[in-house]
Amino acid sequence: MAYQVLARKWRPKQFEDVVGQEHVTRTLQNAIKQNKLAHAYLFTGTRGVGKTSIARLFAKAIRCENRKENLNPCLVCASCKDIDSGSSMDYSEIDGASNNSVDDVRSLIENVQYLPTAGKHKIYVIDEVHMLSVAAFNALLKTLEEPPEHTVFVLATTDPHKLLGTVISRCQRYDFKNVPTDQLVEHLKMISIAEGITFSNPLVIKKLAELGKGSVRDTLSIFDQVLGLTSNNQITEESFSLALGLAGSSVMRDFLSFLLKGEAKKSSLIFRQLIDENVDLKKLCDQVLDGFYRMINSLNDEKTFNSEDIIHPDALQEVTVAELFWIYETLVKDFHWALSTINPEKVILIILQKICLRRTILSGDDIKVSSISQKDQSESESSQTKMHSTSDIKLNRSWNDFLLHLTQKSPATATNLGHGNLLHEIDFNSRPLSIDIAFPEDAAVFKEYLEEKDVNERLKNHLADFYNVDVREIKFRTKIISHQDKADKNFKTKLEIEDEEKNLKHEEKRQKILNNPFVHEAQKLFNSKIDKIVLND
Repeated sequence: MAYQVLARKWRPKQFEDVVGQEHVTRTLQNAIKQNKLAHAYLFTGTRGVGKTSIARLFAKAIRCENRKENLNPCLVCASCKDIDSGSSMDYSEIDGASNNSVDDVRSLIENVQYLPTAGKHKIYVIDEVHMLSVAAFNALLKTLEEPPEHTVFVLATTDPHKLLGTVISRCQRYDFKNVPTDQLVEHLKMISIAEGITFSNPLVIKKLAELGKGSVRDTLSIFDQVLGLTSNNQITEESFSLALGLAGSSVMRDFLSFLLKGEAKKSSLIFRQLIDENVDLKKLCDQVLDGFYRMINSLNDEKTFNSEDIIHPDALQEVTVAELFWIYETLVKDFHWALSTINPEKVILIILQKICLRRTILSGDDIKVSSISQKDQSESESSQTKMHSTSDIKLNRSWNDFLLHLTQKSPATATNLGHGNLLHEIDFNSRPLSIDIAFPEDAAVFKEYLEEKDVNERLKNHLADFYNVDVREIKFRTKIISHQDKADKNFKTKLEIEDEEKNLKHEEKRQKILNNPFVHEAQKLFNSKIDKIVLND
């Protein structure tokens, strides 16, 4: 007997077999029980969550000759077998993508008028119904609104926004959910036991479920792919990673730990080794982002954090919460554009080194490219210390100067302050020295961080030192500014101001390139026009 993929083999045969869509199955069972069938149903949701499976199960239950007390189909009567074999004259599954013309719909409408060959109902399931043309939809509207009593339509789509409102209004709509990871894990465990499959580590099952991203079919397809690399139905971490082109969990643990510790050489070495082993670059980026996401998501749950085994225990000792958020945000943005560049491997390597050197970069310290002797390095550091000490005296004491000073003392706090800005200029002649910082509504997390007792006290001490006043004379307050007030007062955060300045510089560079005579000559020579300019800062 030919091998049957898991997604088909384990397709739900009873309503209880459906994973994660109890709100739909329960409603449909009640409709059958109370004999209150609608003439048209609309099933919406992402791929692989059970839309077509439930439509087929619903049709069997409606037409079953020996329906069970729990409203499940018997699966052995002629009607159930005909639907399973695809030979039923009273049940039709239509692919909207390949049958999307007016003629296809007219043919369907003609068939709708005929009575069922057996039983009370004919069921038409139109999959990917959003692929029908507008003309085809218009031809179907009247039949959807007033079909013959013996007809039930089930429309399934992954993109309900493309449907006409007139179609949606004629159907009972059911929104299918993405299946939660924990339910997918239990489903995989059940299948594994039945199929005699074992996992060397329970974390592999969870990772498999996570890769499915809420889709039962996608999860089982990935499961099949992994099984293809095993010889004895035992899935190890190594075979799992190898089959899917992923980095192994132990390697990722080292990789993420080195990134957090700022060990650029070690993290770069691991990155190059993974690329040499043909680990998919996009999947590696996803793994890195997923690792930092799980770190952030489990910060307040020590038990979960330890069980995840994401990084080495000492990797977070010197890292602040704000720093983790900054790393995640930076990687999300940088990975997005890096993967579309000419040489993404090199770009991503530089991005990872930037993450390792984040504190030096944020503090504004220069790093000499040439290697220097230990003695010269010591003298250089001593000289820089003296220079900073001298320059602190000469600062103009503006808010920008304070942020620059704070970046050297506490980069994380300075970064948090950058997500807000002064509500008003500081009056240095008044006492207490009032400093009011506002944050937009979507930056509340940074305000909360600064209000933490330890952080707040250290910040006041830095302010007192910088402005040469007693800490008791510092009145530091934070508030949230609404979107409306932000617009009315033209309030901008430090980061927004910096972005505007950066964009202005980019535009100046861009115009300089466009106005370059060599560029003009090249456009004439090739009879073309520059479509895109990528600036590397």
